[in-house]
Amino acid sequence: MTSTLSATYNLSPPPGTPTPAGLQTNHTLQTSLPDPSSVGQKGYYEELRKAVLQTKSQIGESLTAWRDAVGKREDNKEAKVPKKSEEDEEEEEDDAEA
Repeated sequence: MTSTLSATYNLSPPPGTPTPAGLQTNHTLQTSLPDPSSVGQKGYYEELRKAVLQTKSQIGESLTAWRDAVGKREDNKEAKVPKKSEEDEEEEEDDAEA
């Protein structure tokens, strides 16, 4: 009997977020595990541990890429906010003194 480790994530990035190359918003990772009778209980748990760490690493890489994509989009939003010019700041200071 073959066992499988399966991990699924479903993301909902903000509308208009560019999709990072090679990534999907919905993804399932599957890793086959050996039959405990063929590798023994200790060997099975060693393979299970490796599979969990590998799956964790793959999910972490994907989520980091998504975080970066969403973060860049948010940075672009903030960059579009007009900054006050020095003249506007001086006028505000003059008004405050009066």
